[in-house]
Amino acid sequence: MIAALLLVAFAAGAAVMGSHVLSRPWVLRSPRVAVLGWQALSTSVVTSMLLTATALALPFLPLRFSLASLLGAHTLTIVEHYETPLGSWPGLLGLTVVAGLTAMLVATTARDFIRTRRVRRSQRNALELVGRRHPGGFTVVEHDVPLAYCLPGAGTGTVVLSSAALALLDDRERELVLGHERRHLRARHDLALAYSGALARTFQWVPLFARAHAQIAVLLEMAADDAAASPADRRALAAAIVALGTGIRPEAALAASDTAAVIRVRRLTSTNRSPRWGLGIAAMAGTAVLLSLPLGLALAPAVEAAARDCCTVVDLSTRS
Repeated sequence: MIAALLLVAFAAGAAVMGSHVLSRPWVLRSPRVAVLGWQALSTSVVTSMLLTATALALPFLPLRFSLASLLGAHTLTIVEHYETPLGSWPGLLGLTVVAGLTAMLVATTARDFIRTRRVRRSQRNALELVGRRHPGGFTVVEHDVPLAYCLPGAGTGTVVLSSAALALLDDRERELVLGHERRHLRARHDLALAYSGALARTFQWVPLFARAHAQIAVLLEMAADDAAASPADRRALAAAIVALGTGIRPEAALAASDTAAVIRVRRLTSTNRSPRWGLGIAAMAGTAVLLSLPLGLALAPAVEAAARDCCTVVDLSTRS
């Protein structure tokens, strides 16, 4: 029972404190680190809920025998440390809820995957009809609105610029925009958005997941900006974003100009501050803690039970 309570408290505390830490100004300096933080935080909360149900149900799960064997403890001692005053009902209820939520997440993920795949296939077919291949390695469509976006999938993906965008951008600005879109494709930013989006749509009553999805979308654009532009080119990329500011993007695509454009332009035109090495180290440490601590809390009673059995054996051997 104690393990379940600790896991619930950890999930709630991590969601509140983690969101606060990941909303601080430092994320503008290291967007990739912040994306890792949001993903680790979301995964940690989901894992905590799964382990909470497992801890409540452990007294009647076959897993108790394997755990006792692994730790060298007696099964009855393990069961004693995980029993609840209400018997097996909390465990049965927890497993039922977790099974239902897992089914919802799988269904949402599968539905989004199928729909996105269908939409992107339709868009690629349309591009084959109305687009023309540019020698620069991207596709051009005739359109009066300045467009610049990438369409993930189908191998390396596709970068698309409209004829209006080509007319607006000079050569350097065009290369920076192309670099931004190609970074999205190489880093598979669409997968990160698919993961956070599935959590947000499945668990709509959990504010953490909606906030994580919104923040990750912006941070990935900033990360692509950093990958595309050297310090000397940041203002040129900002000018390109402004020029494309009236652009739109098709569904299931990633665009250079339509996600938090104002914030990104301000960031690109402000004094460039390089990421600190300490932030990366702290992020790795924080990620390790977020991902491992739920398992540690879930196993704590079992470890204590194993220690008790060990001490009991030592005492008995001493008396003999």
